[in-house]
Amino acid sequence: MRAHLTPTSASSRYSKARPAFAKFSIWHRQAAELLQTYREQGYFAPVYVDSFELFLVLTGTEWPERYDSPIVGLFLLICDLAINPTRGFPLDIEFFEDFIRDVDPGARFTRLCLAAAETPELAQAVQNFSAQEYEHVAARLSERCGYDDPRTGLAAVVGLLGDKGPVDALMEEHRTFNYAGVNMPVRVLVSHFIAFCRDKQRSPEFFCWPGIWMAGDNFNPEAGSLFVTHLSLFQDRGDTEQIFPRAVRGRSPENIKKLVNTFFGGMLVFDLALQWVLEPGPFRYDFKWLTGKSENAALIALASDSSRSTTARILTPAL
Repeated sequence: MRAHLTPTSASSRYSKARPAFAKFSIWHRQAAELLQTYREQGYFAPVYVDSFELFLVLTGTEWPERYDSPIVGLFLLICDLAINPTRGFPLDIEFFEDFIRDVDPGARFTRLCLAAAETPELAQAVQNFSAQEYEHVAARLSERCGYDDPRTGLAAVVGLLGDKGPVDALMEEHRTFNYAGVNMPVRVLVSHFIAFCRDKQRSPEFFCWPGIWMAGDNFNPEAGSLFVTHLSLFQDRGDTEQIFPRAVRGRSPENIKKLVNTFFGGMLVFDLALQWVLEPGPFRYDFKWLTGKSENAALIALASDSSRSTTARILTPAL
């Protein structure tokens, strides 16, 4: 298949449309209104509608009437495949000349839409939003595009577990949030990604179509548990720019507090290191995004001390 790249405005936005359609699925399960109702009220414009309209053009389909239309299910599945490439990580790069085509979300989105257009029977394949339908459609589209089946990537990540080695030790840190201090931001992100892959391998339909499974007759305790388990670690509020930690079940308040302090302490060091390498002039200590305050003398002192101590460890030869 010949690759067609999406326009920048569309390729940068379609990933945002996915949670929007998931959210509307929940609303419609409760209100039973037509999808056109929210379209006319402007909920899809402009950021949410661009990628969906591009999908309709590329696949040759029409705007659906209902939230649970197979067309909506296919769109969300294509979004899921587009933003979850496998080459480079967790699978090796076999053909470097195809790397951009294999991993760029915009290229993947476009090629998957064109593949769906060439297999028109897939437009009606998602009826029950089930794991079997997800696996069938994903396998068909991936094979037509020359991409890996998503199950292959998930299996590669989950396969890192079970040998009582460092990955298992990392997941024990994830279970309690009692993370080691070295490279904590990386440890947190990697462990959450592994947990995500482990659960998605078991329930791919939930992670592709969460709105369908979070309301109405389809809702069950397992779906609710998955939703809570994979909420973001941190959240903001409408009245401040400050970031707040979530209370996470199974993790002690002490470990959550330690996680927040060490995680963002590490992020501040990363920010200063990036400035040191790439930006001329004095350091910029703009931490309002974290505290909600313009003046952060104590945080600046902490970031400076942490940066100096980290640099000293890097530059000091091992004895």
